Amino acid sequence: MKHRTQSANRVSVVNSDGHVIGIDLGATAVRAAVLSPKVHSGRQSVSAHGLGSVPLPDGAVVDGAVANPSAVTAALKLLWTENKFNCKRVVLGVTSQQVVVRDQKLPNLPPDQLRKTLPFQARDVIALPLEQALLDFSPVGPPDTATNTVTGLLTGIPKAPVVSAVTAVEKAGLTVARVDLAPFGLLRAIGTSGPAIEALIDIGAHLTTIVIHTNGIARVVRVLPRGGAEWTMQLTEKTDIPYDEAEATKKAIGITGTTSAARTLKDAIRPIVTEIRGSIHFFAAQQRTTVERVALTGGSAALPGLAEYLREQLNLEVTVAQPMRHIADASAQVRPGDESTAVAVGLAMGNTR
Repeated sequence: MKHRTQSANRVSVVNSDGHVIGIDLGATAVRAAVLSPKVHSGRQSVSAHGLGSVPLPDGAVVDGAVANPSAVTAALKLLWTENKFNCKRVVLGVTSQQVVVRDQKLPNLPPDQLRKTLPFQARDVIALPLEQALLDFSPVGPPDTATNTVTGLLTGIPKAPVVSAVTAVEKAGLTVARVDLAPFGLLRAIGTSGPAIEALIDIGAHLTTIVIHTNGIARVVRVLPRGGAEWTMQLTEKTDIPYDEAEATKKAIGITGTTSAARTLKDAIRPIVTEIRGSIHFFAAQQRTTVERVALTGGSAALPGLAEYLREQLNLEVTVAQPMRHIADASAQVRPGDESTAVAVGLAMGNTR
């Protein structure tokens, strides 16, 4: 999904120093990944230049939407100052519980003409008021010359939150060169190539994103209004300990052991496990095939015992993915706490041209 304004369309995503920056506006922090596109042995790749994040106050971003623009703007200014970023052009990730991604076959038309037809193509598959939605189409293969059609992904997202996010970012002195779906950033960052069917699960503080893909092509995209903050709240309510202490306890013990806190946390994560299982079953019923493995990321993915519990509940291989698994020299860049940077990294990875 590109930022559909004339000024944005004329702006390259690559900065004058050769860097591409992805920005992820999360519930607890703004995050940026700075990557350097390069060509090695005739193949395009990217290397890491820097990562950064700045915390956000509670309520600044709610369910993927900017609710306190001035707080987001201030955090971005601080992020640039603290990390001494000189680049101003950015790729902004957006998400919503109402995001829609559908396989679609459309007429093989020039991009400008195809864009004009999207409202007519989307009216039966996008469950959003079309005048309030941003639509895009991404081909996933060459055109079919016999039918003069092209197969791809039709995407839709509410327009108002996207406009609010772009405004908050640009008030920080940045230029939004492109807007992209955060689930697609997740897919680029930690998805693996090949025929294996993989479920990617990004568990944040307030939202959990599920992307099921085959060889880099998304087949199921869901954004759930659940995350690690809900687990902490339940621990606070059941044990009467302050929120900050409950958060520290959650990170320290997770769902390991037999303490009352561990049992409470296990009860708290069951709704997300149910949603993940339901998404996998839905995919299996629609595609008549099964998910083979699961990769976790996000700030809440490192909960002690979570990967093992999911492995047991889903009867699948479950791993916690390194957010820069496809980036050259990533080992020198990743630090403790960087589990939440996968989306920002993927946003920059997919927009190097």
